Order: sequence, then structure tokens, then C-alpha cells
Amino acid sequence: MKQSLLQEIQDFTLFGEHADHFEYLASGKDGDVYTRDNYVIKVFKEDGKSRDDGMKLHLLERSIYYPKVHAFTNDFMVSDRVFGETFYQLDGHSNNLRKQYEEEINHAIFDAQNAGLYAFDLHNHNLLLSKDGEVRIVDVGRFSLEEETFQLGFFKSIFGSSHRRHRKHKRRNKHSSSNHHYRHSSSSRRHHRSHSSSYSSYSS
Repeated sequence: MKQSLLQEIQDFTLFGEHADHFEYLASGKDGDVYTRDNYVIKVFKEDGKSRDDGMKLHLLERSIYYPKVHAFTNDFMVSDRVFGETFYQLDGHSNNLRKQYEEEINHAIFDAQNAGLYAFDLHNHNLLLSKDGEVRIVDVGRFSLEEETFQLGFFKSIFGSSHRRHRKHKRRNKHSSSNHHYRHSSSSRRHHRSHSSSYSSYSS
């Protein structure tokens, strides 16, 4: 991402400048979502609970099932836009698509688990089928960094003994996953370090 574009995004999110350069997409509990040049910009609300979406996507950089994040702060994050339709748009509240793509969803959730994240509140608005027919999870706002979620037995009760299948999948994708590179602004890196020591429908 060009530094000039990143600066324009920052001016927009913090001061409302260049508003005519950004297209509004959606609003959710934790922020408003815009797009520009095939990027998605999520502007967090001050009282939003998922202002660490960007950091979570950064932890998921090796997984093919999540958008690539380019920059993130406490105020906004910038990620690739995934073109396609959500499961809700295609299937409503039915579980037909979830059953059809169960294996891919399992892999996405176990990728999150391996990154120290525990997926819950994963509904048809957050699952997207890309134009290439690939499953993507476009909102990680309700993914938890706390181990208590896993202790509820969520993964074990729903996905049973999928661990062996998952390891095979990870080996198959190891080469392609290693080609993912993330660039952050200096403020983004400072934000990530602060977390280490103590982001269609793109909003939760």
C-alpha cells in the first residue's frame, strides 16, 4: 500500500477529510465500513468492543481464509476487500451452505485456534463465498483471545476429531501461506507491540 493512500485513509478516519474518495459499505456494532481502491477500511467506534480486529487478522496472516490486513491502529484498520456474497445473501438462515463447506469452515476455525484465537459468533453474515468459490471469514470482531472460550468445549463438540485432517491441510498450504506479507505504519507497529505486552458484510 502506498504511503500517500495510507495517509489519506488516516486523515479520513480521524478528521473526516477526503470523504468523497470513500464508498460507504455497512455499519455494525463496533464501527463503520468503507471501501477505496479494493481496500476495506473499518473505522472503529469509540466504545466498540472489537478495536483489535486488525491485530487479530495479523495473527491470522498464514491462513488463506481471512483477508490480508495492511495497517491497523486503535481507530481504524485497512484490509483487502474480498468480492463475493455472504452465506446470508446466498442462503439466508439456512445451514445448507455451511454443511456444503463444512471442511473449509473447520480449517478456518482451527487456523484461528492455532493463532491463539477462539472463534465464536460465526454466523452467515460473517461467512463469505468469493467470486472464485472460496470460503472467507470477513469479520473477526468476536474472535476471542481468551482461553475460556475453548474450555467451553466449542471446538470439540462441533468438530470432533478434525485435527488430523487439519494438519494435512496446513502442510498442503504451507508454501502459499508463507508468501503473505504485511506492511504496517509505524503507529500500527506500536499498537501491535502494546497488545503483545500486557479488518458484502465486513462489520460485526
